[in-house]
Amino acid sequence: MTRRALLFFSLALIVPLLAVPASAQTVIGATTETIYRLTPASTYEDGCFDPCACPVQLRGALIGAFKLTPAPPDPLYRNFKISDLNMFVPAYGTWVTGTGTYKIGGEVALTQELSLDLKVGDRDVQHYDSGLVSGGADFPSIDMTVSMNNMVCHDTVFHIAALPVPPVEIVPYTLYGSNYEEGCFGPCECAITTKPIAGRFGLLKIAGSDTAADFAVINVQWLVRDPVSPTATAGSPVSGAGLYHIGLSTHDQEMRLSLLENGAGPTRFDSGSVPWKSPLRRIDIDVAMSGFACYDRVYSIHAKGHSAAAAVQLTQPEPYHPGVSPSP
Repeated sequence: MTRRALLFFSLALIVPLLAVPASAQTVIGATTETIYRLTPASTYEDGCFDPCACPVQLRGALIGAFKLTPAPPDPLYRNFKISDLNMFVPAYGTWVTGTGTYKIGGEVALTQELSLDLKVGDRDVQHYDSGLVSGGADFPSIDMTVSMNNMVCHDTVFHIAALPVPPVEIVPYTLYGSNYEEGCFGPCECAITTKPIAGRFGLLKIAGSDTAADFAVINVQWLVRDPVSPTATAGSPVSGAGLYHIGLSTHDQEMRLSLLENGAGPTRFDSGSVPWKSPLRRIDIDVAMSGFACYDRVYSIHAKGHSAAAAVQLTQPEPYHPGVSPSP
């Protein structure tokens, strides 16, 4: 069997992320939370801007997703909370997480503002803001630029272009045989405490090519249970979101999660690049807080997907963005 035939056979075993009918639409209501996905127009820049005389050192595409939830309005603006924001700059391997707010409205002209508190790579959390600018007629589409220093001299700038995602595009996964582990790994010697975890999460495709695919991990809802007397409701809740990458040609995978554990955090967990052997209908991967180095905290994740459609969408270069209708 040729190498191309082997790749085709492997892809045929992969459960896809659901294709969306052309008629699918998303409505942003007054109380519902909505998942947004970045479009290919999103970008990342880091370097010098006017009036400083040095070129922008870093520029790259930006992929990712976030959750938009209505917040109490004020007399002039509709307000929204942004949570579970996870973005990635593939060119530099930069992981970006954060939270923020978005508002749209105004007394005379339509204006909008996007404010984000972001952790970029290993940097401390910093504030990014668009300022109050004109626009917003295309809402629920969001297309704004945020920066730390108003794009003056050295700055980091994100252009966020995003559209709501119909729920049908999110593939649900359920944990089975998964555990939370805390103790010594690698060369260190100490006991490891193991507790079962139960729950679910979803996968949303955010980018893809013939050789790789990227997904947002969304709506993480887990429960770390007492191993002595586990019950359906007793335990420590874990919530959050993240990113999942698979190399179709290199057969590797990596999962990054930003988690709130029993209300504390968020804390980042990363698997590093590890072999990928399972079809996408099943995910088997361990994510660690400190790289599995001596004393660490680890989630050993085993999950099964609920969907079993054809594998075509996984190899499409870009996710399909359906039409969007604003709420009345």
